[in-house]
Amino acid sequence: MPQFIPTEIQAAAVHHTQLPCLDANQLAPVLVVGMHNSGTSILTKLLHESGVFFAASMHHHESRFFSIFVNDLLILGGSDTWAKLPLMGVDDVMAFRDTVGPFIKRHWIAEYLQWGYDGTSPWGIKDPRLCVLLPLYLAIFPEARVIHIRRNPNDVAASLHERERARGGPSHGFDHWKALNSEYVGRVHAYASRCHAYHELEYEALCTTPGDTFRRVLDFLDLPFTDHTPSLLAKVTSSRIGSYQRLQQQPGPAKDRPLRTLLRKLGLASR
Repeated sequence: MPQFIPTEIQAAAVHHTQLPCLDANQLAPVLVVGMHNSGTSILTKLLHESGVFFAASMHHHESRFFSIFVNDLLILGGSDTWAKLPLMGVDDVMAFRDTVGPFIKRHWIAEYLQWGYDGTSPWGIKDPRLCVLLPLYLAIFPEARVIHIRRNPNDVAASLHERERARGGPSHGFDHWKALNSEYVGRVHAYASRCHAYHELEYEALCTTPGDTFRRVLDFLDLPFTDHTPSLLAKVTSSRIGSYQRLQQQPGPAKDRPLRTLLRKLGLASR
């Protein structure tokens, strides 16, 4: 286990010692899992504003401690490993149980306290890498409640293709992203029956029937659907569906044409 711990986590750990009634080992998180660009961000935003605390120390309501330091660097080794096939094997993932497990339980609370966590409310972790690492997190937090959001695989692949090309990220094609999505979803489904509590929803259902769909999520977590909830859902509409399909229908530079051609063959873009 590396000796380096982010400075802000070391500093915040002082506050943990001032809360003797807080048992960080017993507080089980809500795990929001789903492939990249599958709707995990909007779902986590809704959950955070409904009473589940997510330490948003980086974009998309993610915790830098979990997403970057633990999941990406300590376990997956960085270097865009999240985007590579095959996925890290379950045995390799579980090899971190006796090192990363105690480390997480000892330090997660410091990260969350410094971002406003009260030490008693429901709390959660959101990171698409949790799909790959779910066996490990279930071993660390056996009472965790898991919420899995899925999106149309073709929309996921088109979305990631555009996102990573714009960022200068991994230069994989449409077929790779679709295959990666299948592996992420497959890993979660392989462990769904082993979860203490598991709920699955579709991104398209959240967008077309947000009230009913999100009410079921809140029921799963024993949280109320309040008078404030409809206002949270106001921007969750069906216009979110197929945005990348529409993007591919628009005129663009020549370098965009191969993807548009492929999407047309798949029936996802007009001629």
